[in-house]
Amino acid sequence: MKRRNLLLGGAGVMAAAAGGALLWRPGDQGAPHDAYFSKLNALLKRSGPGHPVMLIDAQRMEHNIDVLTTSVGPEKTYRVVVKSLPSVPLLQAVMARAQTNALMVFHQPFLNAIAEAFPSADVLLGKPMPVTAVRTFYQKLDADRYDAQGRIQWLIDSRDRLEQYQTLARELGVRMRINFEIDVGLHRGGLPSPEALVPLLKIIADDPVHLSFAGFMGYEPHLTGLQASLDDPAVTSVLGVYQGFLDAARAAGSDPSKLTLNGAGSHTLRIYERDRTMNDLSAGSGVVMPTDFDTYHLTDNRPALFIATPILKRYDELKVAGDPWIADALSAWNPNMRRLYYIYGGYWKARMVSPPGVPEPLYQSTNQSPVTTSTAVDLQVDDYMFLRPTQSEHVMLQFGDLLVVKDGQLADRWPVFHQTG
Repeated sequence: MKRRNLLLGGAGVMAAAAGGALLWRPGDQGAPHDAYFSKLNALLKRSGPGHPVMLIDAQRMEHNIDVLTTSVGPEKTYRVVVKSLPSVPLLQAVMARAQTNALMVFHQPFLNAIAEAFPSADVLLGKPMPVTAVRTFYQKLDADRYDAQGRIQWLIDSRDRLEQYQTLARELGVRMRINFEIDVGLHRGGLPSPEALVPLLKIIADDPVHLSFAGFMGYEPHLTGLQASLDDPAVTSVLGVYQGFLDAARAAGSDPSKLTLNGAGSHTLRIYERDRTMNDLSAGSGVVMPTDFDTYHLTDNRPALFIATPILKRYDELKVAGDPWIADALSAWNPNMRRLYYIYGGYWKARMVSPPGVPEPLYQSTNQSPVTTSTAVDLQVDDYMFLRPTQSEHVMLQFGDLLVVKDGQLADRWPVFHQTG
């Protein structure tokens, strides 16, 4: 009886395990392109170049710009982040729609391109630049076209960097506007306290020929994901630190109303709709909405940026290198792995958005990546699949000209910046 009970008990455990495994078995998540992506697919098969491209939906983009500028409001400056929108025509479209002339730049070659393309732009550096990069900027600058002295705010995070810039300004015979990076809680550098500001303001005050004080930049992406409002303790902490620097600047003789008081980013900009501490708010990625920006304060924004890539090969069964039983087992277990496609290119910072229900890839390839689907997906060779980038910066530079879609047509081609220059 004991042996019989043991056998029955073991059988029960195995049955329970099998039942549990069935509960965890993936369901069929596949489906054809919806109406939106079906139209894009037809458009690209008819008018596309036949290789991977980056698409911008102009109408969705305009909607997102309107949402962002409404959040900023008329009393603050909306500053467009260039690294997230690295294209002159794209920036022109955003600036015109948002009615702003303010840009934030993070890369020396982009800074020179901005000086050439936007001679009236007000530019704030988004990170402290090595002094050699600043020298390179001035060496390549057409000073007759762009007034760097009046239009660029250089970001400074320490006394050493301020002194380096001061030495360069004296050498070049220029005057540099100085904006201080302040640590409002991110702890990624910047001035740690208002007390650290006081001696730096004295250096500026003692050399008005070469230096001037322009404002503060306090970045706070650590608030990302919080369903936060102005009265959230994490937000009040950020604003309290910021106010401490403003008080120190005022005590040293500066008028905060004349300074650029920058903060926020796409994730957090909406928090500050009723705030009066900062007068200058930055956002870039929220204009096009890569997947990393599917966060609480951007729920009104719409995805406007897609990678579109042609299908090179189709198989109506799963194929994997090595023993074929692995393919049989995978396709038997997961109905979303019963059809196999190879796309043109791959291994981008991106996630498949259409067709839906695509599981994680078997492996990644920059040449031709495998994409498995269920049999509910019935795309053919030369059809397109669509991915959403996880971020816009850098990814947007990998496809050549951006293809602009408007009213169901390819309306324009927008060149992107070069990483070097």
